Amino acid sequence: MQIVLVRHGATDWNLQGRCQGVTDRELSEVGVRQAEQLAALLRDESIEAVYSSALRRARQTAELISQPHNLPVMIEENIRELDHGALEGLTFNEIKQSYSEFLTRWRTEPAEIQVPGGERLIDVAERAWVGINRITGRHPTAESIVVVSHNFPILGIVCRVTGTHLNNYRSFHLDPCSITRLHRNGANAWSLTQVNNKEYPPQANSPL
Repeated sequence: MQIVLVRHGATDWNLQGRCQGVTDRELSEVGVRQAEQLAALLRDESIEAVYSSALRRARQTAELISQPHNLPVMIEENIRELDHGALEGLTFNEIKQSYSEFLTRWRTEPAEIQVPGGERLIDVAERAWVGINRITGRHPTAESIVVVSHNFPILGIVCRVTGTHLNNYRSFHLDPCSITRLHRNGANAWSLTQVNNKEYPPQANSPL
């Protein structure tokens, strides 16, 4: 089974560099174009199910992808974004000014530290892993499934599959509307073949 993990298209907050966790922003015009381009790219792939988090930016992206395949978009709550709590809507400079101690710790040990008023990355990664297993468990004979999610849930899944510690999640990067491809062969045999539209593992002299 192939799982096509998609980070949603850009919103106005993405373009402004603001923290965007569970705040329910819609796609910007740029994000809609990104999702339309991705839908065209996936049009000829054999896709048997499309899932999304409940947040609008993910649902809008998933709906555009699903249309050529005449598939409904099914919701999986566990793949929603990290709750950024008090940081929601803030720019990096605003966070640096008001939450410098948190930011210092986040740079070195992001896995266990709790975002002020929000979640821990380790908890997001765990619920995302539960969610992706629940999705694949519903479609045991499917060959390809699209799952539209967010930056930190996808990074948590990628770290789990590659054996990368969550503190090192910055080893990977995800652009808006990028594709990350997983393969599942049996209950516990997971592999990663693409991250952020690039082959994984990367070829020699080819940056991830």
